[in-house]
Amino acid sequence: MTETLINPQALPKFNEVKIDEVVPAITKHLDNNLQAIKTLSKQANPNWDNLVEALEELDDTLSKAWSPVGHLNSVMNSDELRDAYNACLPKLSAYSTEIGQNKDLQQAYQAIKDSPDFAKLTTAQQKTITNSLRDFHLAGVDLPDEKKKRYGEIKSRLSELSSKFGENVLDATNKWQKLITDASELAGVPESSLAGFEQTAKANEQAGYLLTLDFPCYLPIMTYCDNTELRKEMYGVFYPCLRSRPKCW
Repeated sequence: MTETLINPQALPKFNEVKIDEVVPAITKHLDNNLQAIKTLSKQANPNWDNLVEALEELDDTLSKAWSPVGHLNSVMNSDELRDAYNACLPKLSAYSTEIGQNKDLQQAYQAIKDSPDFAKLTTAQQKTITNSLRDFHLAGVDLPDEKKKRYGEIKSRLSELSSKFGENVLDATNKWQKLITDASELAGVPESSLAGFEQTAKANEQAGYLLTLDFPCYLPIMTYCDNTELRKEMYGVFYPCLRSRPKCW
Protein backbone atom coordinates (compact mmCIF):
# COMPACT_ATOMS: atom_id res chain seq x y z
CA MET A 1 0.00 0.00 0.00
CA THR A 2 1.34 3.44 -0.94
CA GLU A 3 2.79 5.73 1.72
CA THR A 4 0.60 8.66 0.64
CA LEU A 5 -2.45 7.27 2.44
CA ILE A 6 -0.80 5.11 5.11
CA ASN A 7 1.80 7.67 6.24
CA PRO A 8 0.29 10.92 4.98
CA GLN A 9 2.31 14.13 4.84
CA ALA A 10 1.26 17.77 4.94
CA LEU A 11 1.74 18.00 1.17
CA PRO A 12 0.07 14.89 -0.31
CA LYS A 13 1.29 13.24 -3.50
CA PHE A 14 -2.01 13.11 -5.32
CA ASN A 15 -0.57 11.16 -8.23
CA GLU A 16 0.25 8.29 -5.87
CA VAL A 17 -3.30 7.89 -4.55
CA LYS A 18 -4.70 4.59 -5.79
CA ILE A 19 -8.46 4.21 -5.72
CA ASP A 20 -8.42 0.55 -4.71
CA GLU A 21 -6.35 1.47 -1.63
CA VAL A 22 -8.63 4.23 -0.34
CA VAL A 23 -11.05 2.08 1.67
CA PRO A 24 -8.38 -0.24 3.20
CA ALA A 25 -6.18 2.74 4.12
CA ILE A 26 -8.93 4.79 5.75
CA THR A 27 -10.25 1.70 7.53
CA LYS A 28 -6.77 1.01 8.90
CA HIS A 29 -6.45 4.58 10.22
CA LEU A 30 -9.86 4.38 11.88
CA ASP A 31 -9.11 1.03 13.53
CA ASN A 32 -5.70 2.22 14.74
CA ASN A 33 -7.17 5.44 16.11
CA LEU A 34 -9.95 3.65 18.00
CA GLN A 35 -7.45 1.28 19.57
CA ALA A 36 -5.19 4.17 20.57
CA ILE A 37 -8.13 6.16 21.96
CA LYS A 38 -9.20 3.17 24.05
CA THR A 39 -5.78 3.19 25.71
CA LEU A 40 -5.50 6.97 26.03
CA SER A 41 -8.93 7.40 27.61
CA LYS A 42 -8.10 5.00 30.47
CA GLN A 43 -4.89 6.64 31.65
CA ALA A 44 -4.60 7.12 35.38
CA ASN A 45 -3.59 10.79 35.21
CA PRO A 46 -4.76 12.37 31.94
CA ASN A 47 -3.33 15.76 31.08
CA TRP A 48 -2.96 18.01 28.07
CA ASP A 49 0.17 16.32 26.71
CA ASN A 50 -0.74 12.67 27.14
CA LEU A 51 -4.40 12.97 26.14
CA VAL A 52 -5.51 16.09 24.29
CA GLU A 53 -2.35 16.57 22.23
CA ALA A 54 -2.12 12.84 21.51
CA LEU A 55 -5.73 12.81 20.27
CA GLU A 56 -5.12 15.83 18.08
CA GLU A 57 -2.17 14.05 16.45
CA LEU A 58 -4.38 11.05 15.69
CA ASP A 59 -7.04 13.29 14.20
CA ASP A 60 -4.46 15.19 12.17
CA THR A 61 -3.08 11.99 10.64
CA LEU A 62 -6.56 10.81 9.71
CA SER A 63 -7.35 14.20 8.19
CA LYS A 64 -4.16 14.15 6.10
CA ALA A 65 -5.16 10.75 4.73
CA TRP A 66 -8.80 11.59 4.05
CA SER A 67 -8.45 15.14 2.71
CA PRO A 68 -6.66 14.14 -0.52
CA VAL A 69 -9.40 11.60 -1.21
CA GLY A 70 -12.10 14.21 -0.72
CA HIS A 71 -10.24 16.71 -2.86
CA LEU A 72 -9.73 14.25 -5.71
CA ASN A 73 -13.38 13.28 -5.51
CA SER A 74 -14.26 16.93 -6.15
CA VAL A 75 -11.80 17.73 -8.94
CA MET A 76 -11.20 14.37 -10.66
CA ASN A 77 -14.48 12.62 -9.97
CA SER A 78 -15.01 9.16 -11.45
CA ASP A 79 -17.42 6.31 -10.74
CA GLU A 80 -14.67 4.28 -9.09
CA LEU A 81 -13.46 7.12 -6.87
CA ARG A 82 -17.02 8.09 -6.01
CA ASP A 83 -17.74 4.52 -4.88
CA ALA A 84 -14.61 4.43 -2.73
CA TYR A 85 -15.40 7.84 -1.24
CA ASN A 86 -18.97 6.85 -0.40
CA ALA A 87 -17.82 3.54 1.07
CA CYS A 88 -15.71 5.47 3.60
CA LEU A 89 -18.42 7.90 4.72
CA PRO A 90 -20.36 5.46 6.95
CA LYS A 91 -17.08 4.38 8.54
CA LEU A 92 -16.08 7.98 9.25
CA SER A 93 -19.53 8.79 10.58
CA ALA A 94 -19.50 5.77 12.90
CA TYR A 95 -16.00 6.69 14.06
CA SER A 96 -17.03 10.25 14.86
CA THR A 97 -20.13 9.06 16.72
CA GLU A 98 -18.18 6.47 18.73
CA ILE A 99 -15.67 9.07 19.87
CA GLY A 100 -18.36 11.60 20.73
CA GLN A 101 -20.21 9.01 22.84
CA ASN A 102 -17.12 7.58 24.52
CA LYS A 103 -17.84 7.92 28.25
CA ASP A 104 -14.29 7.07 29.29
CA LEU A 105 -12.92 9.77 27.04
CA GLN A 106 -15.39 12.31 28.34
CA GLN A 107 -14.44 11.50 31.92
CA ALA A 108 -10.76 11.85 31.04
CA TYR A 109 -11.41 15.35 29.69
CA GLN A 110 -13.46 16.15 32.79
CA ALA A 111 -10.61 14.96 35.00
CA ILE A 112 -8.27 17.44 33.30
CA LYS A 113 -10.74 20.27 33.81
CA ASP A 114 -11.21 19.36 37.49
CA SER A 115 -7.48 19.05 38.17
CA PRO A 116 -5.37 21.86 39.73
CA ASP A 117 -3.26 21.92 36.56
CA PHE A 118 -6.21 23.19 34.51
CA ALA A 119 -5.58 26.73 35.77
CA LYS A 120 -1.99 26.50 34.48
CA LEU A 121 -3.10 25.87 30.89
CA THR A 122 -3.31 28.67 28.36
CA THR A 123 -6.64 30.27 27.58
CA ALA A 124 -6.74 28.47 24.22
CA GLN A 125 -6.04 25.09 25.86
CA GLN A 126 -8.73 25.65 28.48
CA LYS A 127 -11.18 26.61 25.74
CA THR A 128 -10.32 23.46 23.79
CA ILE A 129 -11.12 21.26 26.78
CA THR A 130 -14.31 23.15 27.63
CA ASN A 131 -15.52 22.93 24.04
CA SER A 132 -14.69 19.23 23.89
CA LEU A 133 -16.82 18.56 26.97
CA ARG A 134 -19.64 20.51 25.33
CA ASP A 135 -19.24 18.45 22.15
CA PHE A 136 -19.46 15.18 24.10
CA HIS A 137 -22.83 16.32 25.42
CA LEU A 138 -24.03 17.38 21.96
CA ALA A 139 -22.92 14.00 20.55
CA GLY A 140 -25.24 12.22 22.96
CA VAL A 141 -22.77 10.85 25.49
CA ASP A 142 -25.39 11.28 28.23
CA LEU A 143 -28.17 9.52 26.32
CA PRO A 144 -29.39 5.99 27.07
CA ASP A 145 -27.99 3.29 24.77
CA GLU A 146 -31.12 3.09 22.59
CA LYS A 147 -31.06 6.82 21.86
CA LYS A 148 -27.30 6.75 21.30
CA LYS A 149 -27.87 4.14 18.62
CA ARG A 150 -30.61 6.22 17.03
CA TYR A 151 -28.36 9.28 17.05
CA GLY A 152 -25.70 7.30 15.18
CA GLU A 153 -28.23 6.13 12.61
CA ILE A 154 -29.44 9.67 11.97
CA LYS A 155 -25.89 10.98 11.67
CA SER A 156 -24.96 8.22 9.22
CA ARG A 157 -28.06 8.89 7.12
CA LEU A 158 -27.33 12.62 7.08
CA SER A 159 -23.80 11.90 5.85
CA GLU A 160 -25.19 9.69 3.09
CA LEU A 161 -27.75 12.29 1.98
CA SER A 162 -25.17 15.09 2.08
CA SER A 163 -22.85 13.07 -0.13
CA LYS A 164 -25.61 12.31 -2.62
CA PHE A 165 -26.60 15.96 -2.74
CA GLY A 166 -22.98 16.92 -3.38
CA GLU A 167 -22.78 14.37 -6.20
CA ASN A 168 -25.90 15.83 -7.81
CA VAL A 169 -24.45 19.33 -7.58
CA LEU A 170 -21.15 18.16 -9.05
CA ASP A 171 -22.90 16.35 -11.89
CA ALA A 172 -24.99 19.43 -12.67
CA THR A 173 -21.87 21.61 -12.58
CA ASN A 174 -19.97 19.32 -14.94
CA LYS A 175 -22.93 19.06 -17.29
CA TRP A 176 -23.16 22.79 -18.02
CA GLN A 177 -21.43 23.89 -21.23
CA LYS A 178 -21.72 26.82 -23.59
CA LEU A 179 -20.22 26.95 -27.08
CA ILE A 180 -19.10 30.35 -28.35
CA THR A 181 -18.42 30.58 -32.09
CA ASP A 182 -17.90 34.34 -32.29
CA ALA A 183 -14.59 35.33 -30.68
CA SER A 184 -15.82 38.91 -30.22
CA GLU A 185 -18.13 37.65 -27.47
CA LEU A 186 -15.00 36.80 -25.48
CA ALA A 187 -13.27 40.17 -25.88
CA GLY A 188 -10.90 40.93 -23.03
CA VAL A 189 -10.14 37.30 -22.20
CA PRO A 190 -6.37 36.49 -22.37
CA GLU A 191 -5.16 34.53 -25.37
CA SER A 192 -3.90 31.71 -23.17
CA SER A 193 -7.41 31.20 -21.78
CA LEU A 194 -8.98 31.39 -25.25
CA ALA A 195 -6.59 28.68 -26.41
CA GLY A 196 -7.76 26.53 -23.52
CA PHE A 197 -11.42 27.08 -24.41
CA GLU A 198 -10.68 26.20 -28.02
CA GLN A 199 -8.84 23.06 -26.97
CA THR A 200 -11.81 22.01 -24.83
CA ALA A 201 -14.10 22.45 -27.82
CA LYS A 202 -11.86 20.30 -30.01
CA ALA A 203 -11.72 17.61 -27.34
CA ASN A 204 -15.51 17.51 -27.52
CA GLU A 205 -15.45 17.48 -31.32
CA GLN A 206 -16.83 21.00 -31.64
CA ALA A 207 -15.58 24.13 -33.37
CA GLY A 208 -15.23 27.37 -31.44
CA TYR A 209 -14.72 28.07 -27.76
CA LEU A 210 -16.35 25.71 -25.26
CA LEU A 211 -17.03 27.21 -21.85
CA THR A 212 -17.55 25.15 -18.71
CA LEU A 213 -17.91 25.88 -15.01
CA ASP A 214 -14.45 24.53 -14.27
CA PHE A 215 -12.50 27.19 -12.42
CA PRO A 216 -9.78 27.63 -15.12
CA CYS A 217 -12.62 28.66 -17.42
CA TYR A 218 -14.90 30.45 -14.98
CA LEU A 219 -12.27 32.71 -13.43
CA PRO A 220 -10.91 34.24 -16.69
CA ILE A 221 -14.45 34.93 -17.90
CA MET A 222 -15.49 36.62 -14.66
CA THR A 223 -12.22 38.54 -14.37
CA TYR A 224 -11.49 39.70 -17.91
CA CYS A 225 -14.43 39.21 -20.27
CA ASP A 226 -16.06 42.43 -21.52
CA ASN A 227 -19.32 40.58 -22.22
CA THR A 228 -21.53 41.55 -19.26
CA GLU A 229 -24.36 39.22 -20.21
CA LEU A 230 -22.03 36.23 -20.46
CA ARG A 231 -20.52 36.97 -17.06
CA LYS A 232 -24.01 37.32 -15.60
CA GLU A 233 -25.10 34.01 -17.13
CA MET A 234 -22.09 32.07 -15.84
CA TYR A 235 -22.26 33.65 -12.40
CA GLY A 236 -25.93 32.76 -12.12
CA VAL A 237 -25.16 29.09 -12.76
CA PHE A 238 -21.84 28.83 -10.94
CA TYR A 239 -22.64 30.58 -7.66
CA PRO A 240 -25.61 28.42 -6.57
CA CYS A 241 -23.52 25.31 -7.30
CA LEU A 242 -20.61 26.59 -5.24
CA ARG A 243 -22.84 27.67 -2.38
CA SER A 244 -24.66 24.34 -2.32
CA ARG A 245 -21.64 22.10 -1.83
CA PRO A 246 -22.02 20.35 1.54
CA LYS A 247 -19.48 18.98 3.96
CA CYS A 248 -19.97 15.25 4.22
CA TRP A 249 -17.85 14.67 7.29
